[in-house]
Amino acid sequence: MNKFIRKARVIILFAISAIATGLFGYFTYYNLIVNTGENKYVFAIVFMILTAISLTAAIAFIFIFINSDNKAKIKDLDLRLKKWTNISYHATQAGDEAFNKLPIGIILYDDENLVTWANQYAKNIFHSNLIDTPIDGISPTLLESVVNGAESIQLKFEDKYYDVTHNVQNEILYFFDSTERENIKIKYNNRITAIGIIELDNLEESLKKFDMQEKANIRGQILGEISDYCAKYNCYIQTLVGDRMNIVMDKQATLKMIDDKFSVLDSIRNIAQKNRLKASISMGVACFDNNYDDLGLFAQNAIELAEKRGGDQVVVNLENEQIKFFGARTNSLEKNTLVEARMQSIGLKEAIEGSSNVVLMCHKFADCDAIGSMIAAFHMAISSNIDAKMAFDPDLADVTVKKIYEKIKKEPAIAQNFVSLSQAMELIKPQTLLLITDTQSPSLVMFPDLFNKAKRISIIDHHRPGEIGYSDYLTYYLDSSASSAVELCTEMFMFYNSDIKLLPLEASIMLAGIIVDTNNFTQRSGSRTFEAAATLKSMGGEMIFVRKLLQEPLESEKLFAQALGKAWIYGDRFSIVCLDETQRIPDRTTLAKISDKQLTIDGVEASFTIGRITQDIVGISARSLGDSINVQIIMEQMGGGGHFNSAATQRKDVLIEDLQKELLEILRLEYVEGGTGTMKVILIADVKGKGKKGNIIEVANGYANFLISNKQALPATDENLANYERQKEQQRIEAENNRNLLLKFKDDIQGKTINIKMKIGQDGKNFGKITTKLVCDEFEAQTGIHLDKRKVELPAEINSIGIFTGTVKLDTDIIAQFQIKVEEK
Repeated sequence: MNKFIRKARVIILFAISAIATGLFGYFTYYNLIVNTGENKYVFAIVFMILTAISLTAAIAFIFIFINSDNKAKIKDLDLRLKKWTNISYHATQAGDEAFNKLPIGIILYDDENLVTWANQYAKNIFHSNLIDTPIDGISPTLLESVVNGAESIQLKFEDKYYDVTHNVQNEILYFFDSTERENIKIKYNNRITAIGIIELDNLEESLKKFDMQEKANIRGQILGEISDYCAKYNCYIQTLVGDRMNIVMDKQATLKMIDDKFSVLDSIRNIAQKNRLKASISMGVACFDNNYDDLGLFAQNAIELAEKRGGDQVVVNLENEQIKFFGARTNSLEKNTLVEARMQSIGLKEAIEGSSNVVLMCHKFADCDAIGSMIAAFHMAISSNIDAKMAFDPDLADVTVKKIYEKIKKEPAIAQNFVSLSQAMELIKPQTLLLITDTQSPSLVMFPDLFNKAKRISIIDHHRPGEIGYSDYLTYYLDSSASSAVELCTEMFMFYNSDIKLLPLEASIMLAGIIVDTNNFTQRSGSRTFEAAATLKSMGGEMIFVRKLLQEPLESEKLFAQALGKAWIYGDRFSIVCLDETQRIPDRTTLAKISDKQLTIDGVEASFTIGRITQDIVGISARSLGDSINVQIIMEQMGGGGHFNSAATQRKDVLIEDLQKELLEILRLEYVEGGTGTMKVILIADVKGKGKKGNIIEVANGYANFLISNKQALPATDENLANYERQKEQQRIEAENNRNLLLKFKDDIQGKTINIKMKIGQDGKNFGKITTKLVCDEFEAQTGIHLDKRKVELPAEINSIGIFTGTVKLDTDIIAQFQIKVEEK
C-alpha cells in the first residue's frame, strides 16, 4: 500500500511539473513573439528560466519514479538473496544428511564397473569399504542389471531386500530398504489358501473280508495316520462323504508337505501292507490366490487326475507352477467291480446314439492295442445302427500293426470300415462323434487336424494321464489299472450290447493287443485281463495267429542280440542300452522289445533303451519289474509318459549321449545317490524281500539312499544305532508297562456282573435291542469302569432274559469276561 502511495505522489508531482513547464514555455513564447512591450525580453527570460526549472523538476520526478521502482526491486532481490542463502545452507545440510545419515545407500561407479565412492549407509549394507570393489563382488545379479541398463532393480542381500534406483547417465545407484514390504508380500504369499481332497482308494472293498471290529481298527489306524499328518502341518480336516476328506491349509504348509514328499502316502501304504490290504490314498491339492469356488474346482481336478493316474499319489497344482506329482510307487489297484464299466457303457451308448455318425481314431505309431481297441469301439457303434468309420494310416503304425493291416486289406468286410484322413475329414459334421481309443493326450492322436475339427469327443483309455490331457469331452472312460484299452472295450461289450459279434481276424487282433501290452500276461495282468482274453477266445480269437503275428524277422533278432551286447548295469538295478548315433531304428517298438529282453538279466529291476528313430528324433523305451520302480514317473520327467511298468519318451534335436546323461542324473538323484559300495541301514518299515521293521541290513549304497529318502530306513551310524537301541528299550519298557496295565485292567473287569432291565413281550423276547454301547454304558454306570465298545464282544444276539457272557479283548492274549444279567423291567 505504501509503495502505491509513493508512486502516486511522484506521478502527481510529475504532472504538476509538466503542466508548469508547458505554461512557462507558453509565456516565454508569448513574450518573445507576441508581446511588443519594452519589458518583453525580461519577461521572456524569466519565463524561460521558470520553464527550465519546471522541466528539470518533471525530469527529476521521472527519474525519481523509475529509481523508486528499481530500489524496490533491488530491495526485493536483496531479500530473496538473503533467503536463498539461508535455504542453500539448510539444503546443503540436508544433502549432507541424506548422503551420510538417511537410510539410503548411494554408490558411484565408473565405466569399468568399479565403485568409486559410497556413503556410510551403503558401506553398512554390504559390510565393506566398497571403494574399488567391482560391482559383481557386491552381487553378480546387480552387475547384470547395471550392464543391461536397468533403471529399477530389486536386490536381495543376506536376509534383506532393497529397491535399487539406477541413474544410468551419472552412474549412480541408490539403495532403499524394502525388507518390510517384501516380508509382508512373502507372508501374504505363504498364507494363500490351499484346498486338498483326500480319497481312500479301494478301502471299503479291501475291508470286506474283515469282521466289524477289525474293520474299525484298520480304518481307525488309517484315519488316525491322516489326522496326525494333517495336524503336523496345522491343517483343518473334515470328512465328507464315504472315504473322502477335505483339508484346508495355507501355501506354507503345502510347501512343507512338498519338501516332505507327502510321506503320509508311505505311512498309509505300510498300514495297508501290514494288514494285507489292496488300499492306498490319493490326494489332490490346489493353491491359488483365487475365489474359493475356483480353488475347490482346481482341487477336484487334481484329485481326479491322481485317481486317473492309478491312485496312491498326490497331485499338487500351485499357481504359476507346473503340476507336481508325488508317490505312485505302487501299481494301480485292480478294480474287481464292473460297476464303472457298466456306467461308462451307458454313457458312451447315449453319446453314440445321440450322434449323426461316428469316426474312430487312435494314437500315432499305433500298436496292437490301439488298432484292436479301435475295432472294438467300432463294433459298439455299429451295434447301435450308427454309421461308423475308422480313420487310419498304416504309415503311422508300428511294424506289427503294418503286418496286421496287410491282412485286413485281404478281408473286404473289415477293410471297408477304414478310411484315410481326407475321407475322415469329410465325414466330420456338427453332430459327429469322434471316438478316440488308447490315447492319453490330444498331442498323441494320429490325426491332429481331425481332432481339432471335431466338436464332440469321447475317449476310452488305460494310460495314466499326464499334465496335458483332454479338457472338453462327452465321455471319458479311463482305468489305469486295466492292462489295455482292449480289456476295457471287451468288458463294455456285455453292458453295451451282448449280441456284438466279431470276425475271427478282429477278435485275434484284439487278443494281440492284450498280449502285447501285458508282455504275454507277465505285466499288469489281473483277473479281468484273463476274463477279457477268454471272452475274445470265445469270439474267435486265435493264439496261434497272435504268436505268428508277433514273430520277429531274423534281422530283428540279430539286432536284439547286438543291442544286448551293449547293455551295462547302473546302480545294481538298472540295465541301459545306448545304440549308435548312426543306427536308425526301424520302429519304436524295437526299443521296447530290447528293454523287455534286458529285464531277463538277473538282478535288473528296470531297463532303458535309447536309440535314434529318425534323423532328428531320439526315443527311450523304459520297462520295470514289480512295484519297486515306476518308470512312468521317470519318463514324465523327461517329457514322456506311459504306465507304471512300461513307459517311453521321444525328444527332438538331441544326441543319444546327452539323453543318456539326463537319464542317469534322474536315476542318480532318485535311486542311486551314494555311488558304489554297500551301506548298513536300520529298517524303520517293512521292506518286501529285504527285512522287517527294526532289522539291520546291508545293501548297495544307491539302494540304501533310496530307502533312506523314502523314509524306510536310517543309516546305521553309531549315533542312530544307539538311538535305535534306546528307542527299542524304551518301547520294550512301555510295552511291558502297558501289558501290566492291561493285566490289571483285566483283573478289574474279570468276574464283574451288571444288570440290565428290559421290557419283555409275551413271547419272552426283549422289546429293545441290547447293543455294545448299551452294555458299555451300563458297565461304566454300575462299576465305574469305562470300556471301549470296539473291544467288547457280545453273544450273537441277546433277545431274552437270562445271564450272558461278555468278552473284552484287551490284547491278543489278554481277554477279560464279565456277566450280563438281563432282567424283566
